[in-house]
Amino acid sequence: MGATERAAAAPAPRHPLVERVLDPATPESLRLNAARGALPLPIADLVYVQVRLADDPAPAVVAAARDSLARLTPEGLAPIVDDAGCAPEILNHFARAGGLTPDLLATVVAHPAIPEATLLALAENDNPLTLNLIITNEVRIIASPALLARLRANPCLLADNRRRLSELESDFIGKDPIRLASAGATSAPAPTAKVEAALPDTGPDEPPPPGDGTGGEMPPPDPATEQFAEEELLRSDAFQRIMRLNVAERNLLAMKGGAEERTILIRDTARVVSMAVLKNPRMSENEISKFAGMRSLHEDILRAIAKNGDWTKKYSVALSLVRNPKTPSGLSVQFLARLGTRDLRNLSGDKNVPELVRRNARNLFLARTQPAKKSFKKAH
Repeated sequence: MGATERAAAAPAPRHPLVERVLDPATPESLRLNAARGALPLPIADLVYVQVRLADDPAPAVVAAARDSLARLTPEGLAPIVDDAGCAPEILNHFARAGGLTPDLLATVVAHPAIPEATLLALAENDNPLTLNLIITNEVRIIASPALLARLRANPCLLADNRRRLSELESDFIGKDPIRLASAGATSAPAPTAKVEAALPDTGPDEPPPPGDGTGGEMPPPDPATEQFAEEELLRSDAFQRIMRLNVAERNLLAMKGGAEERTILIRDTARVVSMAVLKNPRMSENEISKFAGMRSLHEDILRAIAKNGDWTKKYSVALSLVRNPKTPSGLSVQFLARLGTRDLRNLSGDKNVPELVRRNARNLFLARTQPAKKSFKKAH
């Protein structure tokens, strides 16, 4: 994918066999083979066919298709639903079927191609995790008053999420230019005069300092230093200018502003604003490394960084995420194998990171540094 969020994309051309299989005149034997996964189709096309065949008139085809879909592993499904061109039918099927891992569910719910009817159905769910993921997809809520109403009517919605809905409604609903900006439209509306005034007068951001990005020990983060930086920001002229903007104007600035504006807005309490910073095309790898290590950021920001393969290829980004106690442990541990031995040793004794991360770091460190045990056979 791109930087942080897939843009809606036209589906890739289907294999010619797909149209033949889905033709109502196709013999049941061929449809049954497709439902069982016995046709030489690319995996995304095969899953698409099986989803369509799950409603086939023939009961045997339906049973085979549903069985094949149920046996699809998370590892096999992930690249399909993460594709910008994923078919809405696939997203709808797996969203409604249930049983997705939290990461896959988050990907499906946030996908631009997920049908509104699917989100409306999920909005009646009694699972707080599912409801929270829908509310995180603020762009879709802004664009759909029906979805907003359905979520608000759900008695299982947590108080914090009700507050977020109220903020979205007061700041965005019914304001078309803002809606376009929030959706990251190709032709974004021109910034307001206040946003133009807040933009820096300088030219493009300076390039990041040279470096191979392959590692080398980084000094551990200092909470006191981060707190001092926060206080300095609060006193800056740029902060005062930005705080005079409303949420919609800050959202525009997040996607257009310079490094100073990004550093301020990544901390914004309005989630749609802080997430918009990650869409800014002027973002540098060094900034991402800095953001990945900031303990004051919301977990959603750290998740977005951790899921971007282009960013996490950089050693400093992976290490910063692992060191950050706010990064979900399940995401942190997946980067441990890439870290150097010295960093693993430091992490194994770092009381600021979760126990799961410390334990895995310690096990990896010992596996790399302890000599292999020699086995001796007794002489007969």
